[in-house]
Amino acid sequence: MQNQIHNPNLARYVMQSSDVISDLRINIFEEGHDNVIWYKERFLGDNEIIEHVVHNQTSTICWTIHKPKRGWYIRIRAPSFPPGVAISLLPIPRTSPSYTDAALSLSCLTNAPSTVIHSPSTSKMSIDSASTVHSYPPTPPPASITITPPTPQSISARLEEISPSPIAVQKRASRPQATQFLLAPHSTSHIPGPHPGEQTSFITRALSMFKNGRPSHSASFTIMPLGRPSPQPPGSGHRISQIVPMTPTPLLTFHDRTPVLTAASATGLLEIDRAEERILGVDTSFWIAVALAYWEFLEDRDSYLAAVSD
Repeated sequence: MQNQIHNPNLARYVMQSSDVISDLRINIFEEGHDNVIWYKERFLGDNEIIEHVVHNQTSTICWTIHKPKRGWYIRIRAPSFPPGVAISLLPIPRTSPSYTDAALSLSCLTNAPSTVIHSPSTSKMSIDSASTVHSYPPTPPPASITITPPTPQSISARLEEISPSPIAVQKRASRPQATQFLLAPHSTSHIPGPHPGEQTSFITRALSMFKNGRPSHSASFTIMPLGRPSPQPPGSGHRISQIVPMTPTPLLTFHDRTPVLTAASATGLLEIDRAEERILGVDTSFWIAVALAYWEFLEDRDSYLAAVSD
């Protein structure tokens, strides 16, 4: 495992599939620990392939991933969802400014303010997918109804609602709303090249060329919110930020670490930005389920494309 600079703001999880092909189970460990936190297992329904994302310690099904036996869709559900309600992973139209090869999107309820990229395709996609996801956490707890005499504090709060202060506006801005996310492959070298002056053997160089010659986006990817750029560094000019839009900070990054010539198993590292996750207010298990669904899509994208063309 490659050495990495420790970043306390990143939660790191190891994804590892079973060596038994018929098992089709994928385990998620916290990096540096042997205990399985979540695992995904597959079942066949009458018309669907259904995968359960299970919290290992409590044997609780957190999320289910649904795919048809014929055709194409990817839908994620929680056991608490009403019938027919799901969060869909959708292809991005080629006309969208967010389009990249093999990219998908989803829209889900979060506590973070969102500004959707406005274009005919992305706007329609946001509306279509957001219309089915307003029935799950994060949901603020219902306020208890009490009847009490007015106090100076309650009168002041009421006046703030009539003439809102910056604090009141900030509180209202944290209400759950639909946020759009981009799931896209990212290109990095699978094996780092030699340092200047470093001597390497012919076999090492050949192995590096072979592995890095594969499409580098075959299984590595990022998940990031759309329309929420990274904070502008101090001293950077406002005009420059208008000309060159700043890249959003990934909420989740998956690094493919599957060894070369390995067919029966796969492994990788999931990194989740803790600060971004706290702002969004959605449970970690959801992002794990989304990552597993998208990773499987990238691994078998040719079959998905064939199903769409049927």
